[in-house]
Amino acid sequence: MSKRYLMRLGKSPFEAFDGFDTLDRNPIGRNNGNLIFGMAAHKLFSTVDTKVEANRYKINGSMAAKVNAEYDGFILPLANAFRPGFEAELARTTDFIEKLTIPFLMLSGGAQLPLDGDPSGLKKIEPTVKRFAKAVLEKSSALTVRGELTADYLKSLGFKDVIVVGCPSMTMNGRGHRVDRADSLPPGSAVAYNIQTNNPFGQQVIIDAESNYDATYMPQDLATLELMLWGTAPYSGYDRELPLERSHPQFMNSKAQFQLDAPTWIRRMTEMKFSFGPRIHGNIAAILAGTPGIVLAHDGRTLELSKYHGIPAIDLTTEECPDTVYELYERADFSEFNRGHAERFDKLSDFIHENGFTHIYDPGQERALADYEAGLAAVDFPSPQTSLWLDSRPEFVRMTSVLQQRYQTLKKAQKTMKPRRDSADDSGGYEERIDELEKRLASAEAKVQAMQASGKSVRGKAARSEGKLRKLLNLSAGARNFLVKRDRK
Repeated sequence: MSKRYLMRLGKSPFEAFDGFDTLDRNPIGRNNGNLIFGMAAHKLFSTVDTKVEANRYKINGSMAAKVNAEYDGFILPLANAFRPGFEAELARTTDFIEKLTIPFLMLSGGAQLPLDGDPSGLKKIEPTVKRFAKAVLEKSSALTVRGELTADYLKSLGFKDVIVVGCPSMTMNGRGHRVDRADSLPPGSAVAYNIQTNNPFGQQVIIDAESNYDATYMPQDLATLELMLWGTAPYSGYDRELPLERSHPQFMNSKAQFQLDAPTWIRRMTEMKFSFGPRIHGNIAAILAGTPGIVLAHDGRTLELSKYHGIPAIDLTTEECPDTVYELYERADFSEFNRGHAERFDKLSDFIHENGFTHIYDPGQERALADYEAGLAAVDFPSPQTSLWLDSRPEFVRMTSVLQQRYQTLKKAQKTMKPRRDSADDSGGYEERIDELEKRLASAEAKVQAMQASGKSVRGKAARSEGKLRKLLNLSAGARNFLVKRDRK
């Protein structure tokens, strides 16, 4: 009898979204690193008799009854879940878990801690974390976490049944995976790098990569994807040597690649000789491809994961970031990774079995594994996203940037208006006007995209579209003011 599992995922690994869909629908949770451990978790539980479906990051207590009735299990892969910015989601997830009656498994989670592990920044969310941990332990044999820092944090809150299992992404290739590093990295070699856009560092090693190697920037954040699609400017005031503005050669020469799917990402990394940067899953993508990488650990969540899996890392609290790619490469020692990978895989496997689940690397699942790989090979995934505006006039790039920024502002305004719309009377007919506004906005956006693709009558059409959006913005402001005034009565 076949089973259905629901899993916390933005999308199934078999779903192909282009850059515009990814930006608009955000199936990556604002960071495409989620694609890597999400696919690994999806693959792990896709056994011969089991279909795994994505919940598209939608979760709350009211969903539990339907999930209990329609599914045979729920899997909860997590990353840095214990952080103030995730508290509301953690609370909704707890509401859901408390009402589950089907088999349940939490597949690792991490705390957002500094490199010294000081948990004082998480003090305000302790009640939410405690309630979540209690709910998990009522349905599962243990709390699985990414590393020792998170384990110590949960133990300090009174929870003893905590097991360090690292990240499920490292199960992607089974227990026999290893990375063999060549003795040298000649100048001109293909290298990939990533950066932390909200705390950029490592300028000198990036300059060296750009000057002496065939370097490709692999951005992971949604804001940079928007930059590559629309020419917006999400970051400003930083060192111009870093790829944070559209004038950077990585964007102007169509080198930077935003990966839209895990399979194509890993395949691309097989063409690289080395990867470096602070983004843990950007480097794990390389490692899963058999390509050596090194993590520039800037916080506890990346360092604890690197230490557990034996991934080469540099602790930036105790030493400076090297200035050259050569120095980084020399530090990329994979002896511990290769020595302990099978043992770490078996530790997670034992936990899965202990809680009544099976996985795709169990004996007898060979057909499931072959079918999974064949299914991925049959999907027509889009190419990684590169800059779309390279052949456009500067004034057109500026116009589309302004239009996109205003569109995003309007979307945020509409989002704040929706709760009022749901409860307010519509005596003035503004409900219909706002609905019509949404339709016209979608149409305006489609026209701008078509203009970009065709390149015809660029300036005139863009100017007219900008004028239309200005009117729409004014309409939205008027509608919003009406609702605010009405709520105050």
